[in-house]
Amino acid sequence: MPYFQAHPVEVITDQPLRQILSKFDVVGRLLKWAVELGEHDVRYVPRTAIKAQSVSDFIAKLTQIEDVDLEQPYEAWVLHVDGSANSKGVGAGLVLLAPDGRSFERSLRFGFQATSNEAEYEALLAGLRLAREMQVVAIHVLTDSQLVAKQLSGGYEARDPIMFPHFTLSNVSRGENERADALAKLASKSAPEVWLEVEELPSRAIKIKAAASGGVPITWVQELLRFKRDRTLPPDEATARRLRRTHAWYSEVSGWLYKRSFTYPLLRCLEPDEVRTVLAEVHEGIRGEHIGGRTLAHKILSKGYYRPTMCRDAKVYVQQCSSCQEHARAPRQPAVPLTPIDCAWSFAQWGLDLLGPFPPASGQRKYIIVGVDYFTKWVKAEPLATIMEREN
Repeated sequence: MPYFQAHPVEVITDQPLRQILSKFDVVGRLLKWAVELGEHDVRYVPRTAIKAQSVSDFIAKLTQIEDVDLEQPYEAWVLHVDGSANSKGVGAGLVLLAPDGRSFERSLRFGFQATSNEAEYEALLAGLRLAREMQVVAIHVLTDSQLVAKQLSGGYEARDPIMFPHFTLSNVSRGENERADALAKLASKSAPEVWLEVEELPSRAIKIKAAASGGVPITWVQELLRFKRDRTLPPDEATARRLRRTHAWYSEVSGWLYKRSFTYPLLRCLEPDEVRTVLAEVHEGIRGEHIGGRTLAHKILSKGYYRPTMCRDAKVYVQQCSSCQEHARAPRQPAVPLTPIDCAWSFAQWGLDLLGPFPPASGQRKYIIVGVDYFTKWVKAEPLATIMEREN
């Protein structure tokens, strides 16, 4: 009874109990029950149809609310990527880890030559293709390349929502990316026994077009390519004359423009938007040494790249490198070139100078005449009260 007094009580019934017990003329046993139940908070609720109530409860339980997002958060897959490039070959290592602990590993050998940073980019693209084949929605990429991480972190935008709605990229140390690094080194080896375990990547993932849209050349590389393909000359007479004179030094191979050299193999000509990437990779990439502009231009030439203004571009890039400016040696040379003075014996040549006026001293002397012997560097000074033409 105390429990019923502390809580309201609902009585579900299809009989008019509330009307009967609330009458003023109730007598007998009904009066006794009305007094007993009056000390409780009793509410009478009419009974509804049991079948209709069950159907409504079933529908309410299974109906999804459209205004509320019921999508569960995705568990991110983890992708370790690494690229390797050496004299024997170029390869990439991929390790894709599922949320349930499964691991998918691939070792890719590239069928084309690439630099170390190009191998890192190709490894990242190959890893994203693998994740897309696995229908991954949320992915977190780990790479030990600072250049790739800095360029893509914060600046990556998935324009195609079907690709990866949830994408993050982080830079880790080489020790945390050890397995992918081992797979990349395995792919870059040229030993025949490892070819059976390595997949082949025949071509690059992205190719840069040699001509602008609409067929209008905008760079010197595109002008040469168009001239060699269909003998089309630009409207400028000086440029047309230069193309006719120098086109024999260049050749087109697989859509790329190469320059012939006497001491080097074919040198690939760089577009203006590629120069910055090559300079950054050679100067401060994985094997970069922050060398000087002249040495940087020669090293890029030895790597097989060519640009007419490469020396000037390399010097400007080195001057803009903050690390080189912070750690370079301070110049000790004078601001102006030194002028030698020839003198054969003592007191044969003097240098004279007049100083003043100074505060007056004894004898009203306020000027000083100074003489220096060029041979012995001997100095002689005399005070003067006045300076007149006959004393000079």
